[in-house]
Formats: sequence, C-alpha cells, structure tokens
Amino acid sequence: MKEIALIGSIDRIFGDVLGQLLKHEISVNAMVDQPEKLMLDNTLLTVSHLDVTDSKAVKEALEAYDTVVLVYNDDLRNTTTNDLTLKTFSHTVTAAREAGVKRVIVVGSENSEAFFVTDLRRIDDIDWLFISNVGPYAKRVRKEIEKPQRHNTVYED
Repeated sequence: MKEIALIGSIDRIFGDVLGQLLKHEISVNAMVDQPEKLMLDNTLLTVSHLDVTDSKAVKEALEAYDTVVLVYNDDLRNTTTNDLTLKTFSHTVTAAREAGVKRVIVVGSENSEAFFVTDLRRIDDIDWLFISNVGPYAKRVRKEIEKPQRHNTVYED
C-alpha cells in the first residue's frame, strides 16, 4: 500500500488515527506544525514540518500522495486551532486537488461536520469522506484507506 499523508496538530485525535494506521502497517507521512513533538520511532513513519497557512507548500508536499487524511481538533473552545481551521481548510483541500490527490478523508468533531461538509459538497473532482471523531473513528479511517467503501459523503454506520 502506498504511503498516505496525515495532516494535523498533534493531539488525541491525531494520535489515535496515527496509532491505528501504524498498527495496521500503513506507511504514514505525518505532516505537522511541530514535528519535534512527535517522538515515535517506527519504520513506517515519516515526520515532516508543514505550514498549512502556505498553500504553495501544502500543494508541493502533497504531490506524491493519492490519499490525504486531515485531522482536526475536537476542542471547539480552542480559539487558536479553530481560527486556523477556518482560515486554512478550504485552501488545504484546494492544494490537495491541485497536487493530484485522489481522496481526502476529513476527521473532525461532529459539531463541526456542517462546516467541513458544506465545503466538501462543492467539490466534484476529488473523492472525499467526513468521519466524525465519535466512536471508533480511527478504525473507520484505517478501513477506508485499506478498502474505500464510502465516497463523497459523511461516514455513517
């Protein structure tokens, strides 16, 4: 299986998704704002710095990937993270499309689903999936990477 790009801030949700992917032997390039905080030694893991506010850098970083997983913080009270999400989400998806990415999986709070899905539904040239971080979300991400079942929709059981 080809390496996937995992983009996000290092938090519980990101760690859960990363752990699930590595546990099932999926190669990951974790593209984060503070790579020094990701202290994990695994031959399937590459850690790189990515400034998501730089659309050109995001596009260049994603050019070798078919699948990108975007992980967003579930703490809606964290204004710093929320402001960054509001400013960069659409640009990140656009950069992925321009880079030739075939599929974007977005993991976010069920309370933010409307925000993410409203933008994603406007896109018709890339496969996307929104997965709420409720229940076994990390397992859902992994399964959708291994064998995509849902397309251009919200993951629902």
